[in-house]
Amino acid sequence: MMSVFAVLLLAVSGAHGDVVITEMMYNPDGPTLGPDSLYEWVEICNLTDGPVQLGGMILSDRGNGLVLDAYELAPGVRAVIPAHMESFVSAYGDDIPVVSWTGEWPGLSNSSDIITLSDRYGMVLDMVPYTDQWGITEGRRRSAADGTGSSLEKIDIRGPNEAFNWAASVDYDCPRRDPDTGEDKCWGTPGAVNSVE
Repeated sequence: MMSVFAVLLLAVSGAHGDVVITEMMYNPDGPTLGPDSLYEWVEICNLTDGPVQLGGMILSDRGNGLVLDAYELAPGVRAVIPAHMESFVSAYGDDIPVVSWTGEWPGLSNSSDIITLSDRYGMVLDMVPYTDQWGITEGRRRSAADGTGSSLEKIDIRGPNEAFNWAASVDYDCPRRDPDTGEDKCWGTPGAVNSVE
């Protein structure tokens, strides 16, 4: 029989798959959005039936990591962890739920990386081992998420973190156009349902 303490510990620490990574801007389009150090971001979603306290959770890659500040994420809601809060708000507006943090931004690699979300006790909630090959569509040599404006979005947010379940975003509702082609640029769908779901 599980003790009251054990039940409380599970409620605080969460379990694998409770909160998952659903979208990331790992290589922003420099000409229309800005440099990686200011405009990278990761979106997470609460897949449980109740609110989850994000405070103390850790977002990391193979090198650096950060600790999320207190934030209660409601069930089914998505929030964004931005590399630089002010830059994110200036680009996307202030109506998207964002989570502040302390530590060092992981610096999402433009070629490949392993992004991990852990609870405050170090238990892995979600892990995404992406590469710049994820999201390449037929007839293209490069993913639209690899520096050409799109984010990388999860197709089935309850599904596996494998290449077939991630795609470049196709939402083209952005305030700036590509200076070379004049086309609308996709900056992803932070805080909202993914365009490829």
